[in-house]
Amino acid sequence: MKMEKFAVTVLLLLALVPGMALAEGVDMYQLGTNATNYAMTELGFEKGDVNVLALTNAGYPVIDGQTTDMCLDAVVEVSGCTPGKENLVNILSAPWKPLWFGFFNKNTGEAVYMKMNADASGFEIQDKDKIDAETVLANVETWEPGNFSHMLPIANVWTHEKTPYVFMKAVQLHDHLCPGVSSGFLLARYMEKELPIDDPANQSYKVIACPNWCKDDYFQIAWDCTPGKSGIFVKCLTEDETSALTEKYNGTRVAGIFIRWDASSKSGDGLVLGFDFNKAGNMSNIDTWPSWAYRLKEDFVLMDAADSPEEFVSTIKEFHLESTEELQALQGAGVHPLKVLGVET
Repeated sequence: MKMEKFAVTVLLLLALVPGMALAEGVDMYQLGTNATNYAMTELGFEKGDVNVLALTNAGYPVIDGQTTDMCLDAVVEVSGCTPGKENLVNILSAPWKPLWFGFFNKNTGEAVYMKMNADASGFEIQDKDKIDAETVLANVETWEPGNFSHMLPIANVWTHEKTPYVFMKAVQLHDHLCPGVSSGFLLARYMEKELPIDDPANQSYKVIACPNWCKDDYFQIAWDCTPGKSGIFVKCLTEDETSALTEKYNGTRVAGIFIRWDASSKSGDGLVLGFDFNKAGNMSNIDTWPSWAYRLKEDFVLMDAADSPEEFVSTIKEFHLESTEELQALQGAGVHPLKVLGVET
């Protein structure tokens, strides 16, 4: 009887010890703590530093049946990086993908990256480098992204004075940052200027992504414009169709159909928009720099235009919809919406 009471007492005490796991498996909170402490030591920052960005896919990978949400808790609690401070980016990831952590210090330009091995018993990769845009773009011929190829654009665009946190939330959904996502940001800014939401109770944006590319993940976050709520419909174009349209519009790439829909009147105003990637590429040394460099430069070029999206976005066609049936005629399966609107050749 005394032994049974002793055993129960020990179990209760263990349950009160932070980080002590009673069941077999990895202590995920401790794992996140270790990663964060390593970053704080290597990058020389203290908890709550708003000039430090934490990036991780913690919470999404599942390791031997264990979720990794507690790793994310540890990153937040130990580093002080939070959504409220706009310095936490939690990247969407499939559950079978490796768990990783990254931290970037804006003050020094230094970053660390860590990737766990398959069973989370240790770090497969622990790396440190100086990855700020000023440094790496000044050494394009000799510098290589290596383990920081994923972090490089995210960390640097985060530092841009015109980057809103909603953009970083879209990056979380898209799982990486590229000029395609940045183009979505400018397309949305343009639409918000040309056809602003005047009646929030009844109006919303609807997108027919034809053609589709990385841009379309931005609208889902910025406008709550999701497929499940019939906010966005995706329709692919062939390479030949895309090339023909770009040629028809003098190098401007057709970017899709954007509609401000009024649920009360069952009507909408719409724009077929185009995007000038040629201009963006020419401003980013696309012909002379390696892809990692010109893509990083292009992201900055596009973010510079946050307040003047018309530098790259243009209206190809304006139209008006008189009924739900006219809207559905553009959204339906088997329909080529650009042909319905007379845009396709």
